[in-house]
Amino acid sequence: MDFFILYDGSTEWKNLRPITLTRPISEIRLGILTIRERWEKYLGGKALVLTKPYLSKKYGMEKNPITVKNVFKNILLINSSFVPNNEELIPIIYKLKKDEAIFFKEKMVAVRRSHYRYRIDTPHMKKYNKIYHINQVVYIQYPWDIFLKNEIVLKQDFSFLTKGKNSFSLFGNNNLIFKEKIFLEEDIIAENIVLNAKLGPIYLERGVQIMEGSMIRGPVAICQKSTLNMGTKVYGSTTIGPFCKVGGEIINSVIFSYSNKAHDGFLGNSILGEWCNLGAGTNISNLRNDYSKVTVWNYEKKDFFPIDVQFFGLIMGDYSKSSINTQFNTATIVGINANIFGYGFPPRYIPSFTLGGIQERKVISFKKVCETADRMMNRRNVSFSISDKDILEYLYNSMYE
Repeated sequence: MDFFILYDGSTEWKNLRPITLTRPISEIRLGILTIRERWEKYLGGKALVLTKPYLSKKYGMEKNPITVKNVFKNILLINSSFVPNNEELIPIIYKLKKDEAIFFKEKMVAVRRSHYRYRIDTPHMKKYNKIYHINQVVYIQYPWDIFLKNEIVLKQDFSFLTKGKNSFSLFGNNNLIFKEKIFLEEDIIAENIVLNAKLGPIYLERGVQIMEGSMIRGPVAICQKSTLNMGTKVYGSTTIGPFCKVGGEIINSVIFSYSNKAHDGFLGNSILGEWCNLGAGTNISNLRNDYSKVTVWNYEKKDFFPIDVQFFGLIMGDYSKSSINTQFNTATIVGINANIFGYGFPPRYIPSFTLGGIQERKVISFKKVCETADRMMNRRNVSFSISDKDILEYLYNSMYE
């Protein structure tokens, strides 16, 4: 398969904010890979991304030199919110013919069209020559689905990525428990650490550095060139994305690329976007004192609403940061580019591009937003690109013009 389209369902994209404010759904990481990377590996082709216009310059079809008319004939279109697996979904996708579709309940998973159409996320079953129904698939509808379903996807990824491959050896004085469930890529640096895969697999990508006294209990994935500082404790169902620096205690959380939680403090049942930083001593509550289910901020209703989840920590959008000793309450939602500091618990919803905490919040100037992002990314030898700036400017103007 040469090309296929991953498209953002409009309902799912809205529900997945703040994570999707700065990316299409296909760039969400869970398990070991992003959703796009996973589809490309399973189907052996190149994914073209159909997303919001303001995200398209960086992520969408505009960056691909292939024209629509040359590619989009007899094209496969896939809803990015669905995560592929080998058991049921992939074999059906390979046998799809023109105007045949796959549904999970009432939601379209994939369709093969004779030509490209933009309006593909409003399914009507009578429009298709044949409908396939699948019974089980990982479906990402809300941000908390990322950490709720991370263990399932991580285990699937581990089996898929390690099949027929040999793990590299880990040299030094280290303790590996259930070694057969531990897979190491090349150039891992570790000394006096514990890897315990009894409860689930552990996958370490190339260039990972794990400092002395660190302990990892699977299922866990540590991605390319990330660093675990001394004495880090990582519990199961956790993914640390590429180029991150982490420390302290982490459980059932997903940290996207280039984000830091480098110091002591607890992070549980949480999502950190890219380029986030938690200051030293930042702690996140992931359980209410009365053990009840949580309420979560809804961007559409602009209010909190109840969900059927008990353990829920923090969801933080890209570029946001907390100062030292920040204490986040259970089920806190932080937008993009927020700078959080001050005494007491911050509010459980913190808007994008705001500065402060419970006592006072101000809107950060867009000039300051760009200066901080440029400075932060340069420290990692990454350029703050024009497309990055354009995305932030669009969001900033949408919220504060």
